[in-house]
Amino acid sequence: MLQETNIYAKGLSLAEVDHCPPDFKRLKVLQSLIELDFRHNRDITVYAVKMDTSIHALNRFAKAYLGRSVYELLQDRIYREALYLLQYTRHSVKEISELLGFCDSGYFCRWFKQRNGETAKVYRKGFKT
Repeated sequence: MLQETNIYAKGLSLAEVDHCPPDFKRLKVLQSLIELDFRHNRDITVYAVKMDTSIHALNRFAKAYLGRSVYELLQDRIYREALYLLQYTRHSVKEISELLGFCDSGYFCRWFKQRNGETAKVYRKGFKT
């Protein structure tokens, strides 16, 4: 049974949970899978299959421990990578959208603006000054 616990609220890092219950180890596996495959795999079914569970159970598990669905975790990781690429690389916005697995740079630009409140180009300009 899942415990309704948010490890971040308790101040634990994932590195500190090796000695913790199996649910925490499953959490580490989920986060590792997302980290390894977020650029190419947006199908939550694949993560559920790799973890030998259903999508519903995996989402319930993620929400119980992190307060977010697997889709939200995946979107957060893509967003963090977009921020990094915009700040620390010279890739064009189009190249970044392709690197992150977006089929259309226009969609990436709308997605980024919705999450960040400003366009990718405006965000990048803030770091060039």
